[in-house]
Amino acid sequence: MPALPKPHVIMTKTRATGHDSGLPGARHIRSSRNDRPYHYMVHSQHFAYEEYALHLGQYDRLSFYGDVGARPVKVHMYDCRENSLEYDRKLEVDVPADGSSVLAIPPGYAHWFEDLGGVTTRNDYSILGPADPSSSWNPLEDNATYSVDSMRISRPKTIANSVELPTQAQFLISRAVSQSWRGGATERGVVATTTINGQLHRYFLDADLTSQHPELPTSQLATVTAEIGSYQHIRDDSFGIGSNISSGLADTMVLDIPTAWPDVFSSHPNLTLKLSALLYDNPEMELHLIDRRSDSPTFGDEQILPFPRDPRVVLTIAPGVLMRVRGTGTLHYRVEYEVHGSQGTKMPRLFEPVSSAALLPTYDAPGTPLGDDIVRELAYR
Repeated sequence: MPALPKPHVIMTKTRATGHDSGLPGARHIRSSRNDRPYHYMVHSQHFAYEEYALHLGQYDRLSFYGDVGARPVKVHMYDCRENSLEYDRKLEVDVPADGSSVLAIPPGYAHWFEDLGGVTTRNDYSILGPADPSSSWNPLEDNATYSVDSMRISRPKTIANSVELPTQAQFLISRAVSQSWRGGATERGVVATTTINGQLHRYFLDADLTSQHPELPTSQLATVTAEIGSYQHIRDDSFGIGSNISSGLADTMVLDIPTAWPDVFSSHPNLTLKLSALLYDNPEMELHLIDRRSDSPTFGDEQILPFPRDPRVVLTIAPGVLMRVRGTGTLHYRVEYEVHGSQGTKMPRLFEPVSSAALLPTYDAPGTPLGDDIVRELAYR
């Protein structure tokens, strides 16, 4: 009987950024090479799981983020693969909630978490298909659950998938999920069918989340917008957070917010940034924004905008905007980005520091966005 993959823990890499970063002084926590799809789960303070989850095709790679001093997350796992040499073995591990470690859980391992209240989980997952092409496995319905009490009595037997799908196929599935969450969805939606003019149609019925949406800050700049992102409302007032860009790239950042305005702005001549907070309770922070894009109708205008504290809100900052921050506390945030081609040069300028005491630059309109594969190649470096 062949040995199958086992759960394991690896250390993340953290890089402190300087004045040419998205937000000066932020720490970039690398939980993956951005070559896999991802999503976040944002848990309220009173969130608690009551069941084990079991995937046949999803290979989870989990990192956890909480407030400074947050207790570790306790993970319970059972090997439910009937063809495993360690079938029915139970493992328990405490994973720090500071983003320093990634816990990998292969398909076929049931898992249950404790102490997730107030902690956000990032999952850099991969998707495996079944070895048997006649299998009825559906990647969009790959989540069986079992109560904690029932798992104490007996464990299910499964055959986990073993063939990793091509990268493009994995991101395609991830985009389909994120698209279905665009603007808000719930986990309790219903797929219904109806016959119209002799043809069978399937459609999705979901709750009206309009009254539950957070308030959006009002931008006065044409190059800065706030919107509801891709998210799924789950129980206990918690949220699954999906990707808002086609490449599916996202970086996890941590910033000890300066109380005074920094002396340097960050600018992004060829990047469109999408920023969102990551924890359920986030500190207050202000953004000082100046529109320096030459083709913008608000060129030269500036605004102090409160940074959205709700993780469902996404702030989009177009190329050519100067940005600096001030506030109190430590902010965990996500940055998604699109890379635009530059005018007449091979490598576009992504970040540029600008002294607040200097003559402010003017930026030309950027080129068209680069393809997803090219952007991923840049993200690997």
